[in-house]
Amino acid sequence: MAFLCPLCNREVEIVYERAKDDWVSEHSGCVNFSVIRSLPQLAGIQMPGPLVFIVLESDFSVKEAAEGLRALSREEKDTTKKQKLEAGAKRIESKLGTSEKNLSRLVDTLKSGAFGLKIVSGREVSSLVWRSGQRFFGVADGGHPSQIGGGGVAYDALVATDSAEEAKQFILHWLNYWGERMA
Repeated sequence: MAFLCPLCNREVEIVYERAKDDWVSEHSGCVNFSVIRSLPQLAGIQMPGPLVFIVLESDFSVKEAAEGLRALSREEKDTTKKQKLEAGAKRIESKLGTSEKNLSRLVDTLKSGAFGLKIVSGREVSSLVWRSGQRFFGVADGGHPSQIGGGGVAYDALVATDSAEEAKQFILHWLNYWGERMA
């Protein structure tokens, strides 16, 4: 699957990785994309899919990933591999602040309905926001059971709104989820 990135207008290619059973892209220097074939069910209603999601990584998740690479680097004996791991950590850290910086443009993209947004908060917490018809929908999953949800599915938070501003506030909450708790 190929399309133009809504941020940089360069071609993006999404490929199926059999080992991960996932459709992913590496769109270096910009944002990454993921295909979600079956959107979450809300109140027992199956949302139409599949949809391409732009992946937004919170600063917390970026720091978490960089620290993971640095931990591997400290254990690595081979100098060349150690340098590659450190370079990878620095490359990941270059993403700090980019999600919030690009948020207004990405909300405009979300309004088109052509893409959804996947927010990676860190520590297995993520959320999805997309547009279907005239409404914006969002679900957040913290990787643990919760009491919210419908149709036998539990989510930590849900949003269904006609307001792009409310959808943006939902996105901002999950982008800053861990940062607010760690402060």
